[in-house]
Amino acid sequence: MERKSDQVSQIVQILVALPLAVVLTIWTIWITVTAFIGGQAPWFFIDFVGVNLIRGFLWLVIVDPIVVTVAYWIFMLVLLPVIALSAIFGRPSK
Repeated sequence: MERKSDQVSQIVQILVALPLAVVLTIWTIWITVTAFIGGQAPWFFIDFVGVNLIRGFLWLVIVDPIVVTVAYWIFMLVLLPVIALSAIFGRPSK
C-alpha cells in the first residue's frame, strides 16, 4: 500500500505532466499540418505557401523527429524539478 505522500506526489506530477504533454502534442500536430497545407508555422518563422505533399512528407520524416526530441527535452526540463520537489516534500518527516 502506498503512503499518502506518494499519492500526493503522483497527483502533482500528473497535474503538471498531462497538460504539458497535451500542449506539446497539439503543437507538433499543428506544425505538421501547416507543413502539408501551407500557412504560418506556429513558433517557427517559416511561411509555407500552398498545399504541398512532398514538403509535408519531408517535414514529417526529417523535421518532426527533431521537433519531438526538443519537445521531450522541454517536457523533461519542466517535469524533472517537479518530480524532485515532490520527492523531497513528499517524504514523511522523522
